Amino acid sequence: MTPSFAHALVVGAALLSGGALAGVWRRDGGSPLAALPALSGGAAICMAGVTRFAGAGHSPETGQELAALVCIMGLAASILGAAWTRRRLAR
Repeated sequence: MTPSFAHALVVGAALLSGGALAGVWRRDGGSPLAALPALSGGAAICMAGVTRFAGAGHSPETGQELAALVCIMGLAASILGAAWTRRRLAR
């Protein structure tokens, strides 16, 4: 089975909606931070799918570097936010 543009968008939208649900489900300080990796992962899959299927001259690997960067940035933001929340709760 070869992935298509619709597959990439459906999987990305599922991750985005799951991350949004996880972010708004609980209202304490650290719960929205746990949703950042899922949100950034969904956005990265959508961006990689768009760049993969946007033009005929692109290689299949186009956009994967940007998707990895977005995922790493989401994970780093989640780690920094968790440290900030812990520091604020310790006071």
